[in-house]
Amino acid sequence: MTEFMQAKSRQVIVVLGTGRSGTSLLMQILGRLGMGLSANMIGPHHENPDGFFEDADVLALHKQLLVEIGAKPILPLPDGWRQSPAVEPYRARIRSLVEGHLSESKTIWGVKDPRLSSLLPLWIDVLKSMWVVPIFVLAVREVGAVVRSIAEQANISQEMAELVWLFRTCDALLNSAGNCHIVHYEDWFTDMEATASALLSHTGLDRHFEGDVMAALDGVIKPRLNRSIHEEYKVANPYVLRLDEVMKGCRGSDFDRERLMLVAKACRLKLDGFKGWYLLAHQANKTLAETQARLRAANAAAARVKELEARIRELEEEKLQSGQLVVQVQKLQRQLDQFLALGAM
Repeated sequence: MTEFMQAKSRQVIVVLGTGRSGTSLLMQILGRLGMGLSANMIGPHHENPDGFFEDADVLALHKQLLVEIGAKPILPLPDGWRQSPAVEPYRARIRSLVEGHLSESKTIWGVKDPRLSSLLPLWIDVLKSMWVVPIFVLAVREVGAVVRSIAEQANISQEMAELVWLFRTCDALLNSAGNCHIVHYEDWFTDMEATASALLSHTGLDRHFEGDVMAALDGVIKPRLNRSIHEEYKVANPYVLRLDEVMKGCRGSDFDRERLMLVAKACRLKLDGFKGWYLLAHQANKTLAETQARLRAANAAAARVKELEARIRELEEEKLQSGQLVVQVQKLQRQLDQFLALGAM
């Protein structure tokens, strides 16, 4: 294998972004532009009729990992989660998944899951150990539209949804060290060709894509997808507004990275100052999980008691039947004795 072939096979495109921010559309476009996609994708859903473009194995792994470390999708991860012994088996599982996709993909494989923004430190550890270079692409969208969608999807207040957007966006920026290519969802509807061309160059897919960009994306960018223009929700959280304002001026790979990271770090500090809200939620989730575990154990015990009660009834029935059989045998024995006595006379 040539040095060039080795280089291209040891790269992974990592799509980051808060849920409902256009990550699925971005993955679909990258696939059209030559990025390797998993064969085991999550199917279409009424919320996303074109598909989520998420690897089912990666998704299952992340969900199991979050359970192991006592985390919930809409909350920041617990402090020190990466050092938890429960995380260790997942390093090998991620490594195995990545190796499998690298060996199968003819170009550069790509992966996406909204949880990746928070779990990125673990992935980076694994990728470094494999000498695999991650190429980060961050999807962003008009924040009001994202917040409203998160609130509806997760059935939470819009104020809580704003905090979810803030910590997930901070995670994506800080965990990637801002070394990402930023794609605005709305740009697909106003400057599709330029946005796609910049994406090709940043990801290295321009080495593999041979065709017309507009032809490749024909039918992908549907006007109905641009729901942001219809949203009326106004963001209230000042830190969300501050970070969003800076991000509006950041596109592609050439932007004021230092300014963006300073604002992201400031927002993270503010979030850390409000740790009580999610620590309390983590504790509530832990208590709920323990209660559910006790309930499952109680239900299992109750089911066992019912099984035992049913068996007791069966034995009592058998005993009754046995008693009736004994009476019949005794009656027959008396009849036999009487018969024998008559025969002896």
